[in-house]
Amino acid sequence: MTDRDLSELKEARIFNHITGEEIRALMDCVRGEIRSFQKGSIIFPAGEKIDSIGVLMEGHIQIESVDYWGNNAIIGLVNPGEIFGEAYASADAEPLPNDVVALSDCRVLFMNMHRILTECQRACSFHNQLIQNLYTIATRRNRYMNRKISHMSKRTTREKLLSYLSDIAQKNNSNHFLIPFDRQQLADYLSVERSAMSAELSRMQKDGLIKYHKNEFTLL
Repeated sequence: MTDRDLSELKEARIFNHITGEEIRALMDCVRGEIRSFQKGSIIFPAGEKIDSIGVLMEGHIQIESVDYWGNNAIIGLVNPGEIFGEAYASADAEPLPNDVVALSDCRVLFMNMHRILTECQRACSFHNQLIQNLYTIATRRNRYMNRKISHMSKRTTREKLLSYLSDIAQKNNSNHFLIPFDRQQLADYLSVERSAMSAELSRMQKDGLIKYHKNEFTLL
């Protein structure tokens, strides 16, 4: 593992309060492996059973669902320093229900979930810290999914948009903010039709509820 690798991993939330040398020592214990993927590659395909979680070191990843007719829905985005696959990386877990796709060239650290959760013979304090960090991330992820369900449960496209934009404004503590989605990604995230959503955004702007340009929004 290079110094560059350690520098990137130290920024990942799963390695909070763990030093670079401790991360290096953990790699043998958790069967750490760094792999590179090209843009458009499927990192984990839907229907596959996995035994490792991923830590995104560089690039961007999208978790998406495609139904029988080819309709796409975005489940979430993964940014550098974030993990993915943790909910399905155990021996008794179901196969992945969604594709994990590289939105750009990226590098990923994979760690075996069983080895993470099994305390090694050395009983290292930093291994225990890794487990605590994983639990913290899992609870935050659960809250994120609850927020998404709340947005999607609204009846109209306007209500879904207002729910999502209000949530982002509160997270940023500002009525002016950037969202991490382009138009198609936002439509997929909220499970609405893109043209109808774009038309609704225009009406909301005319009604004096919002101002926007591309992914920059202001709530009025």
